[in-house]
Amino acid sequence: MIRRNTRAPGAWMAAGTLVIMLAACDSDKVASVEDETGQSASMQAFLQDPPRSDLRTQTGGAHRSGDPHAKLDVDQLARVALQHLDESRAQLAVETLDEGLRRFPGNAMLLSLRASIYLQSGQTSLALSDLNQAIDANPHDPVLLTNRAQALRQFGRDQDARKDLDGAIELDDRFVAAYFNRGSLSFEAEDYPAALADFNRCIEIEPGVAAAWFNRASTHEAMGNRELAIKDLEHFLGLETEPGWVEMAQELLNQWQESHS
Repeated sequence: MIRRNTRAPGAWMAAGTLVIMLAACDSDKVASVEDETGQSASMQAFLQDPPRSDLRTQTGGAHRSGDPHAKLDVDQLARVALQHLDESRAQLAVETLDEGLRRFPGNAMLLSLRASIYLQSGQTSLALSDLNQAIDANPHDPVLLTNRAQALRQFGRDQDARKDLDGAIELDDRFVAAYFNRGSLSFEAEDYPAALADFNRCIEIEPGVAAAWFNRASTHEAMGNRELAIKDLEHFLGLETEPGWVEMAQELLNQWQESHS
């Protein structure tokens, strides 16, 4: 998630890079979408089952003589990359994935992981290139389409981003990340009914996603439904634990309640 830095009554949580490695690295994610971060079943297994000790690289970061990854398969390479991310060593994660892609060119999983790192570090052109290749290899993955939408938005290609999000939802009509990002895109375009429909769907599928309640509150407010906005913001405060967002939401709630009384 990325933060819209405003404390105005229309403040909201913008769609960010909802990618598989959010659970493994320290990112500027002020409100998560809980388990709906775009994790495929295999990648969830990686995060839940830490790499074996014999897969660990030498302390200090640099690989010693030889290629320690030469005999690793794709799943093992992904585990090592995620371990590096968990240890705040993004560059080593990229190097691991580079090695993997030299051995397994065009592998969608490795490309997707590397793209996620590029997105987090602001290297959007590189991320988009990897995601295009990954989607060519696996065009029916809603995670890849959702992530590519985020890269496209960085280039102002909102219509292309919407097509990818539409496609992701067609592939998986319960994929919260795609609804959340499409709703945020509609909010930015001031298409509030469309935004409301997508945030409603997020909450219907997974009511524990705090960010969806915040964004729905902001959408109700933008549509002039102050009472509903207050109720949603109160619900958000019952879910959110990040101090910065709790403070901002409480200030916003106080403003709305004062003007509504």
